[in-house]
Amino acid sequence: MGEMAEGCERRNIRKTCEIGGFSLINSNLLASPASPPCYSRTGTFDSELLILSFRSVAAITDFLAGQLFDIRLEVHAPVNGSEATNRTSPDTSFTFTIAREGGSPQSATSFFSVSEPGIERWNFTWYEDLFARDADTPSLVNVAAKAYRRVALYEPGEYTATLTYNGGTTTTASWIVRDLASVRKTKNILLFIGDGYLMTTNMLSAARLIAHKTVNGRYQSKLQLDKFPVLGHQMTHSIDSYITDSANSATALYSGHKSTVNALGVYRDSSPDPADDPKFESIVEIFRRKYNGGVGIVSTAYIADATPAAFTAHTADRGEYAFVIDAFLNGVTNYTWTNWTGPDVLFGGGAENFLPSEDSFKGQDYYQLFQDRGYNVVLNNTALSSTSNDEKTLGIFTMSNLPVWLDRNVYTQNLLGQKNSPDGSGGNATDVPGLKQMTLKAIDILDARHRDEGWFLMAEAASIDKQMHLLDYDRSLGEVLELDDTVKAAMAKLKQLGSDKETLILVTADHGHGFDVTGSVDTTYLNAQPTDRQKRNAVGTYKESGLSQYVYPGSPEDTSSLQFSEGAYFPANWDPRYTLHSAVGANPDHRENYQVHKNGPRRPAINTTEDEDNYIVNYKDAVTGFIVNGTLPVAADQGVHSLTDVPVFAEGPCQELFG
Repeated sequence: MGEMAEGCERRNIRKTCEIGGFSLINSNLLASPASPPCYSRTGTFDSELLILSFRSVAAITDFLAGQLFDIRLEVHAPVNGSEATNRTSPDTSFTFTIAREGGSPQSATSFFSVSEPGIERWNFTWYEDLFARDADTPSLVNVAAKAYRRVALYEPGEYTATLTYNGGTTTTASWIVRDLASVRKTKNILLFIGDGYLMTTNMLSAARLIAHKTVNGRYQSKLQLDKFPVLGHQMTHSIDSYITDSANSATALYSGHKSTVNALGVYRDSSPDPADDPKFESIVEIFRRKYNGGVGIVSTAYIADATPAAFTAHTADRGEYAFVIDAFLNGVTNYTWTNWTGPDVLFGGGAENFLPSEDSFKGQDYYQLFQDRGYNVVLNNTALSSTSNDEKTLGIFTMSNLPVWLDRNVYTQNLLGQKNSPDGSGGNATDVPGLKQMTLKAIDILDARHRDEGWFLMAEAASIDKQMHLLDYDRSLGEVLELDDTVKAAMAKLKQLGSDKETLILVTADHGHGFDVTGSVDTTYLNAQPTDRQKRNAVGTYKESGLSQYVYPGSPEDTSSLQFSEGAYFPANWDPRYTLHSAVGANPDHRENYQVHKNGPRRPAINTTEDEDNYIVNYKDAVTGFIVNGTLPVAADQGVHSLTDVPVFAEGPCQELFG
């Protein structure tokens, strides 16, 4: 996700959430499950009692046998507000037992062979609803808690965990432990993530439309994704919201555990420290611990962004970017956890968190720290292509996010004046690799270093999402097509290396944006009209939508000088007269002219007052367009995620599991 999710933290609401550690709350004190999600004290919907770390009374949480996790127990005592009772001090004598199906309950200390943790105390405040927020009347909650760290369930089967508190009240949770396969069926996994909605069918349909030719209603070529043998779907909702952000969606993809908005690799508790929330192992932590396999992380975002961060960072606050960079190198350092020595490959942007400054962890030089740990460090595409395949490699190519495909390949003047050189010199990063170059190099390095043990590589097309947030549909579509081209090139690379039959390739998204195309727009006619209402008559629907006017490199209509690699499919013209009538379902106030923004990414809404939460139409964003009234709060300056399911494309060993 391009921006941190708009959530309860921005509304000064502290929430606790289920699974990973387990907060148990007196049923008389918990907000009703029907309460608005951002104003639920616990962030749980399944039970009035149980939150945190193992879903809750009615839910069943899955674990892999041997997967490490923490357990947090919390007992809450609301002091004021509608949930307050005469019990203002939480019970500190609560007990916790675990029983395997058919067995007798044992204390957690006996079951896990650990020492009894001490009682922790804190308090937090929250707003019960929007009226309480507007009146600034928060409710205070006192908490008694304890945490069991780095435990695991090794035997497959069903387990029941029981918390007893307040003189005999009990709350239970059910856990299912799934066994690991006795025979390893795939050596390598290549996971592509089109952040935002690459794989929603609406977006793929639009990308196919502008890049592939039709004759009599039939496509003469198709996306590489269209050729995958297996297609499935996944739901994206999280524990505390049916609209996810990229932090907890990435957490779910990498661990099998749903979490909460803004949380990375933890079940969020109510403590003030985001780094002490109950953790669980990610797939790469397990893979490295069990097999010493290779790990590669590639993104077109700043590398501390949520999707890459969720592999090794464990924090309730995805915005702790410096902490995330340290976790890439050192893993978890505040508690005993999986031994982690860094990924083999780490490619992306975000130099600001590596250069020694207030933006790096403890002001340290992480370029130097990675070098000290044996990494080659490369800062541009030329160095990337020539660096050795035998060494661990850190590649950071810009400050912040990498420039998008459309600006790197078509509107290249937009690479100038950015002052985004990764060396901190203030120069422009113009020699920047794309997703394809980074992914192919990552495969080479992983194959050279871990051909025998196997490897796991995640490659993220991050700016599909980032440009969709900005309502910049052209740039977002360019990122979709770049990802499709990267998938095709990666499959060819694996075949060249002889690894195609032992590599599972997955392509999916982490959430949607509610995007669709409903017709065409005659932009010449639109620009000529004097009023907003007349401009809307430029939109053609049904039979008036016509056919795509985007042309393809090498076609008779192609008058451009654009050249792409053989077999790549991108439009040769990005500014035809007749463009797509496209939109998202939720947006800020903005102007729309349905034309490519040649001078750089869009900025649909701006703030012209001292009020930070009051955004209005940015007239300069689409001068010739008409005003589109927003459907989001006036504090929103960009689009948001949607509920939609996302497809999962699979090819290779175990592909049948994803259909």
